[in-house]
Amino acid sequence: MNRISLIVVTLVGILTTTSCTEAGHPEKSSGIRQLDDNGARLPFSTSFEHRWSSANDGTPYEPCNGISASQLSTLGIDRTSVRDAAGTDGQTARGCRWTSIHNSTEGHWLWNQTVSNSAGIQEEVRRRSGVDDVWLDKVTIGDRRVALHTYSSGEFCSAYVESRKAIVITAVSHNGATTASVPELCERAIAFTKATIGRMPE
Repeated sequence: MNRISLIVVTLVGILTTTSCTEAGHPEKSSGIRQLDDNGARLPFSTSFEHRWSSANDGTPYEPCNGISASQLSTLGIDRTSVRDAAGTDGQTARGCRWTSIHNSTEGHWLWNQTVSNSAGIQEEVRRRSGVDDVWLDKVTIGDRRVALHTYSSGEFCSAYVESRKAIVITAVSHNGATTASVPELCERAIAFTKATIGRMPE
């Protein structure tokens, strides 16, 4: 092999290697990261270059890959409805949203699970202590504390779980002619949290 051929082969090897990982992160596609910290591909192709950021890197947990198709079905969630929770690039929260399998004239359910860096549940309670904020009694799943939050309007229920240096929030709401009660909303938020909490590192 002559010198020019050797240089070409070396450069190709370098380019191939650097396209697989960057700064220790999983493989990227077209310059935009598509794999979570465990190497699993997102259930969609993201066009957001800053979907992962210093605002949500406190835990390796990825909500979009945190629940199986069979678990979604058991919870009455349409697995094909999965969408990125972020509406724009660089949002603080990282996660996904889903809708219920059976949408009827009575309406449909919506689930949203996101991750953002946080000092913990107590910090979240402090930050969300406005006149319309309502914190319900905490529940325990395994040995993990789960805080429940809603508004005085009762339009949704959110379950808060600590995961390393971040907080994982599972929010459930209902759209339709009938109004869902806060206990109904929280029941679904807790059920989704139970299905995923085992994948959230403490």
